[in-house]
Amino acid sequence: MDVHRSIVLWLFFATLIITAFVGGALLYSDKTGDEFLSILPVVILSGVLGSFVSALNRIYSSKDIFPITSYSVFLSGNSMYLIAYSSIPALVGAISSTILYVVFASEIIVGSFFPGFSCKLANTDCSEFQEFLTSWSPRDAQDYAKAIVWGFVAGFSERFVPDILNRVASNSDK
Repeated sequence: MDVHRSIVLWLFFATLIITAFVGGALLYSDKTGDEFLSILPVVILSGVLGSFVSALNRIYSSKDIFPITSYSVFLSGNSMYLIAYSSIPALVGAISSTILYVVFASEIIVGSFFPGFSCKLANTDCSEFQEFLTSWSPRDAQDYAKAIVWGFVAGFSERFVPDILNRVASNSDK
């Protein structure tokens, strides 16, 4: 039971640290006020939180999915392995939500369930990388909400983004 408690504790702290880092990036990403604030850090944060909810569900719902006894030698105490092991879900959630956001922003996948994007700058098409980062964003409030929800889903379901990428790759071969 001590190992289980340590995993939950470190999972919480890993998620808290990554959330604080992404939240800090969100707060300080627009120091000058000249640029629009990007939604990407919010999407990443929702992916981290989705992975946290998923990991907690796995820990509490089934011991078969999360074989604590198999890892008890490595996870005992406050070892670096425990910290790294507990950080993986949050990192996977952040990476998955970022990749899914870029897939949507590139309009590889479009439809009414997915966010639509447009350039928020006048007299440009956001063809420069800096413009893409700061001004290529969801069109309206509903699209912002869709991006955040899909970020959470990407973090919550570990296989969701890899499955989408596999489908896109197989469709591009045809």
